[in-house]
Amino acid sequence: MPSPHIKWTIAIGGLLTGLFGYLIFAYTNYTLGYPYQWWLVDMMDSQSIKAYETTMGGVPEGAVSRNMYVPNADRLTPAGQALTNPHAVDDALLASGEWGYATYCAPCHNADALGNGPVTQNDPANGQKRFQVPGLALVGPTGISKSRSDGYLYLTIRNGGAIMPAYDWALEDREMWAIVAYLRTLEGGN
Repeated sequence: MPSPHIKWTIAIGGLLTGLFGYLIFAYTNYTLGYPYQWWLVDMMDSQSIKAYETTMGGVPEGAVSRNMYVPNADRLTPAGQALTNPHAVDDALLASGEWGYATYCAPCHNADALGNGPVTQNDPANGQKRFQVPGLALVGPTGISKSRSDGYLYLTIRNGGAIMPAYDWALEDREMWAIVAYLRTLEGGN
């Protein structure tokens, strides 16, 4: 039978261990109370406005919406095909269109707009095509731009086509119309 001093030592040691363990737990687990360690403060505890805590303010004066273009017309609708270039076609617009075409269109449609641009060619490293679908010819005898309206071409650049990606994220409205104007200056583009 253990001596009374050992019993009391075990009892007090157990209580002190439990109390010490609880204090450590409470001190590091800041959800139970204070004090808590400052490095454990996360975004939920920060002094900020939480989502839906206040009413959102209106759009600031003079802000331009991302939807600054014409209404989301379809290139196949009469309204979409009736769109015309609102910008005066001058040397600056054509230079912008040439740059936009060289940057965004030529990789698939080729620099001369006759189709089969560099990304549709066979990769010299493995002999396979980089992009399996050939780029359409935009000008020339088989070009499609002469049979399409300016609105159709603009909306194809803006919204994309069957396999063509949309470029509304990269080009402003004026730049898309500049590409259409530039296409009209290429041989057979009218």
